[in-house]
Amino acid sequence: MILSPLGAMSQQNFDTVKIRPVKLTESLYMLKGSGGNIGVLIGKDGTLMVDDQFAPLSNKINGAIKTLDPGEIRFLVNTHIHGDHSGGNENFRHMGVTVVAHNNVRSRMQKESVNRQGQTQQPRAADAWPMVTFEDRLNFHLNDEDIELIHLNPGHTDGDVIIHFVKANVYHTGDSFVRYGYPYIDGSNGGSFTGFIGNLDKILSLLDDNSRVMPGHGEVATKADVNKLREQLADIRDQVSAALKKGKKPEELPALGITDKYDAELGKGFLKGKDFVIIAADALKADVTVPAKKK
Repeated sequence: MILSPLGAMSQQNFDTVKIRPVKLTESLYMLKGSGGNIGVLIGKDGTLMVDDQFAPLSNKINGAIKTLDPGEIRFLVNTHIHGDHSGGNENFRHMGVTVVAHNNVRSRMQKESVNRQGQTQQPRAADAWPMVTFEDRLNFHLNDEDIELIHLNPGHTDGDVIIHFVKANVYHTGDSFVRYGYPYIDGSNGGSFTGFIGNLDKILSLLDDNSRVMPGHGEVATKADVNKLREQLADIRDQVSAALKKGKKPEELPALGITDKYDAELGKGFLKGKDFVIIAADALKADVTVPAKKK
């Protein structure tokens, strides 16, 4: 059975997790712990967070942020629905933090869903639901920084948002770009393999050679890193698509060696190449019926 990233990462002892800050500017940090990378903007207007990892880590995360700035945490932005990025919503809301996300994140949190493995995901508690939602774009102006929240087409999920810290030239991509290996395309939450690659194109169009990228998982990246993953996935897509057109069934694809040249690098994550090509095949078939958001 293929585990989701949430399932794979939640099977651990949170007591041993340490929250480690990575300084990007005088006011902007990335926090690493367990789960998705957290963005933190501090300053006189209060703190803005991007993502909050798993619920058992909320007190540790709050403490780590307060060592950077003891002021009020005012806003928490979810890049998407997954619990390794939004699991602490309820805890931070109880601390008085306003949770912000795309409309689809709130609506999906309110409903039961079934993932690729047939596992039922129960609705999230009402206090975990974002309090402020938006459709395409939302701007913050905080701590002498301009912050753009940009909704992408269905890719990792259908609620994916990237966050652009304009003056710092830093982007938080959530899981629309990751560095743990083969990316997870969550069809049960509106994801699209074709859309994922298209979203990398969108991100690349926004970056310049001096931009820094906080990925959903992994170390701080550059435009070249994003482009490398985009090219790798496009190659896999083209090979999978060609095999399907020749009449190959998804379960036959692992024997074709499509991902062999990438497995040493991308296979180090929870997904292996033999699994990824099957997911890609299933997603490509499903993508035919997934309408893209109008530009």
